Amino acid sequence: SDRFSLAAGAWQFRDGEIEQTNTSRLSAAIMTEPGFSDTRLSVEFRIHPVGNGVRAAALILRATGTMTYYWLHLDSKFHNVILTRSTPQKSWIELTRARCPALTDDAWHTAVAEIKGGEIVFSLDGTEVVRAKDDTIPAGRIGLGASQGQVTFRNLKIEGEQVAMAEPLKNETPPYRIISHGEAAGTYQAFPDACRLQNGDIMAVFYGGYGHVSLPNERWPKGGRVCMVRTSDEGRTWTQPRVIYDDDQDNRDPHIAQLKDGTLVCSFFKYWRVEGKPHYVSMITRSTDGGATWEPEGQPVTPEMWAVSAPVRELPDGTLILGVYSSESYGGIVRSTDHGKTWCAPIPIGKEAKLPLDAETDFVLLKDGTLYAALRSSKTNMHCATSPDLGLTWSPVQDIGFKAHAPHFTRLSTGEILMTHRIPQTALHVSRDEAKTWEGPYVIDSVGGAYPATVELKDGTVLAIYYEEGEGSAIRALRFKLKADGIDWLGW
Repeated sequence: SDRFSLAAGAWQFRDGEIEQTNTSRLSAAIMTEPGFSDTRLSVEFRIHPVGNGVRAAALILRATGTMTYYWLHLDSKFHNVILTRSTPQKSWIELTRARCPALTDDAWHTAVAEIKGGEIVFSLDGTEVVRAKDDTIPAGRIGLGASQGQVTFRNLKIEGEQVAMAEPLKNETPPYRIISHGEAAGTYQAFPDACRLQNGDIMAVFYGGYGHVSLPNERWPKGGRVCMVRTSDEGRTWTQPRVIYDDDQDNRDPHIAQLKDGTLVCSFFKYWRVEGKPHYVSMITRSTDGGATWEPEGQPVTPEMWAVSAPVRELPDGTLILGVYSSESYGGIVRSTDHGKTWCAPIPIGKEAKLPLDAETDFVLLKDGTLYAALRSSKTNMHCATSPDLGLTWSPVQDIGFKAHAPHFTRLSTGEILMTHRIPQTALHVSRDEAKTWEGPYVIDSVGGAYPATVELKDGTVLAIYYEEGEGSAIRALRFKLKADGIDWLGW
């Protein structure tokens, strides 16, 4: 055990076996010495049927740091074998994958990974499964790992050409920070949003539950909840998560905005089932004391079967607008001209197109007064539409030219419009010409949960808030600088 650097997780050594028992996150145990160039690594592994995540074992090759290596991800839940390259900036650079039905829980399997020059070959129980070429990392240490699973390894054997490594194994850290994990928010945290408050703080809200849908059960009698954290130092440190809204149903996909009069408005939708059929309605709750207390009874702002995945937007004339979407696969907008006391019936966007628009509608106000809407489609490209009269009437939807989910708009003080979204992974597009064209995608992070939102920091850099998918998921924050041709990840 003294030969391994336990980079992450809860590892145990006993009776000739090494076992990872932390099922919530990616874990790695990497040998500090020696290094290898061409290598043949064989090991027996057993994935225990514990946890609700992907329950994956991992083999690590040519590690130069605790986050820089090749790794084989052996997933017993979805039966995938995936070969990736990892760096601190991008932990999932996929090289190839294959289906592997033979990979089963609670059974011993024999894995063999061979790397020669730039060719990597992996075999499971004597059968070749994947083969790929990549010569980015010429040499490094070997290791074992697990992702969202409890895994035991034994009979590890390493053959190959030893290499004297010029530097010790680097203790690397990712560019992002975990700003909420566990505690009052539960074991599954997702769908975040953030905004700058008038006192200078940044508040982030997000969904807390036990899974992607957290209906009430014995352990969670009130189902999923809306939670918040906040920072007073531009994202360096954050408060512990606390619950701001939790009725007797699944309250999900929250977003946050502060109005000109200081009122905080959190939008979300309430989800429940009746005889197995889904029902939902868009809601808001308010705080008039900076987020210290919130209305205990949420206000419905749409009829049933309309959901929301966007913040309330306040227009220059004081009108409040909120992007919503219908169960019939098109987007919409609701408007309030009395400070949110009442809301109009949903005004459809894209209904006439008869396209599969699962929407997640959000808006940005262009400099000429036009309202620009982006609408998700899971089966085709994202679409957009415009309104010349602040949302009362809408143009036909148009293909925006790229695939994306969960759009979120931020206009920077320098004039650019950021649209963050999922696909590919956690990403963004930038418009420098008032949404006529979009540059990108620029990948913020390699995680696919995403639902990212952005806030401009006081120094002109940008804070991105987003989430990891899977059991034990967490909310991440990452700081970057927008460049003419992309983004630069920044430290803290």
